[in-house]
Amino acid sequence: MNREYELFEKLPDGSPIWRGHVVGLQYAQLKLTEIAKATTNECFAMHLPTKEVVLRLNGGSSAENQVSVE
Repeated sequence: MNREYELFEKLPDGSPIWRGHVVGLQYAQLKLTEIAKATTNECFAMHLPTKEVVLRLNGGSSAENQVSVE
């Protein structure tokens, strides 16, 4: 069963802006990579029911830019 993920961009003032919704971790990674290429702001994918951030791009250390294992 594929989880649903919400995609966000974190603005310089720290506020998140919603960028989309996808089903499946693979699609979250593809879409978030596309979004992150268009900005230098941090972008992340989150599974809202668990508040788990599964992918983070353009921000933090390289360890934070990894996809978590479900």
